[in-house]
Amino acid sequence: MGMSLRPETERLIEERMKQSGYATPDDVVRVALSALDQLGEDFDDLDVDTRAAIEEGLAQADRGEGRPWHEVREELRARFIKK
Repeated sequence: MGMSLRPETERLIEERMKQSGYATPDDVVRVALSALDQLGEDFDDLDVDTRAAIEEGLAQADRGEGRPWHEVREELRARFIKK
């Protein structure tokens, strides 16, 4: 199956490959689809405020307002694990 992606989508996939160490675009898409499957199953069980917060976070990510995972991970470790 051939697919065409917008340049922005290709850039996002390439960024995710670099940040997360995925070897191929297929790996990124497979993990993303798996996450969507999990989200879809659990999303309906969440309260309205939590669903709205998730939707806003996804919208922010779509606008490029997200932060790299490694930055967030280190911030969380420093704040809650305090090695």
